[in-house]
Amino acid sequence: MIERLEIKMLSDNGYKWDNLFDIIKIFEKKISHYTGAPYVTVTDSCTHSLELALRYEKPNKKIQIPNYTYISVPMTLTKLNIDFEFVEKKWQGYYTLWPSKVVDMAVRFTKDCYIPGTHSCLSFDVKKVLKINKGGAILTDDVHAHEYFQKARHDGRDLSLSSWNNQKEFDIGYHYNLSIEDCARGILLMDELAKFGPINKDSIDNCAVTYPNLKTVTLKFTE
Repeated sequence: MIERLEIKMLSDNGYKWDNLFDIIKIFEKKISHYTGAPYVTVTDSCTHSLELALRYEKPNKKIQIPNYTYISVPMTLTKLNIDFEFVEKKWQGYYTLWPSKVVDMAVRFTKDCYIPGTHSCLSFDVKKVLKINKGGAILTDDVHAHEYFQKARHDGRDLSLSSWNNQKEFDIGYHYNLSIEDCARGILLMDELAKFGPINKDSIDNCAVTYPNLKTVTLKFTE
């Protein structure tokens, strides 16, 4: 039988928990301390982090995004029926989906990187700073937004309850939760990352080199 070893490794490194959901909280607290964000919700991808942040914000104005970005950003806006336009913008580390509070911070993960007053969305995968198989997080200082993100990312479930059978009321949620094994991996990686100091190089140096100019390609999903 093939098993993932991250949870055992976490235990071997001295971490303790009462139930496995506590590992998610340990990871979120570690990200909070590192980034300076008061509240953190981990998800299975930056794309889904952006989606939940936009669902909470419900922007009613046209959103501006840079023409050099990952294709899932305009796809998510289209999925949510949010009007958008591309703008000529060179960015480093992050950009705001203006004029919303949502920030795409997929390529940056460093000490105190959180931007107060925003919902900053991170990305964790093999090409990013924190090399989890796949994952993301939403950083915020809005407790009400955080309460929404916590339940919405896991099918409306309250993870303070060990069994969802004990929950009597559910709001709409989405299956965007990060696996406990990947949370354990994230904790181990962050402990390793701490050995190299608080400043990490962005996972891309030049947005115009990494991403195509989306103004010059055909986006059939916008028709």
